[in-house]
Amino acid sequence: MLTESCFNDPKHQPTPEEIRLALGPVFPLWERLTHFIETSYSIEGQWSTWGPSKAGWNLRYRRKGKSLTALHPQRERILVQVVLGKAQAERALQLELGEKVSRMLREAPQLRDGRWLFIPVTSSSDAEDVEKLMLMKMRPPRKSL
Repeated sequence: MLTESCFNDPKHQPTPEEIRLALGPVFPLWERLTHFIETSYSIEGQWSTWGPSKAGWNLRYRRKGKSLTALHPQRERILVQVVLGKAQAERALQLELGEKVSRMLREAPQLRDGRWLFIPVTSSSDAEDVEKLMLMKMRPPRKSL
């Protein structure tokens, strides 16, 4: 479920301080997820207003032209967008996930371009489930020794 962002002015990209203030108690989860993605996949997020206008600013992560995820900072939560193709969704259903994310995955309709999940992250278990989905969706590159 995509709700209106607190950062919906397309002419003003949110600053790190504005994000910290908006996220409040879940800001450590933002740091956790961005660190996980950037270190695991060796990529940097790109700020974007791509998508529905009410979605506002989001931090998108792409690798080799393929979308991994988008993080939408909101008031005291992070809305994480993950799109899974049919085969990915079937594999994801086999993962050990929390009840909230499992239910979202089961109930999301399988569209031609995948199952679109908008996962509200408000706890460390939510963040862990998102990390599992990302690892299943796209393998991180091998680290050279």
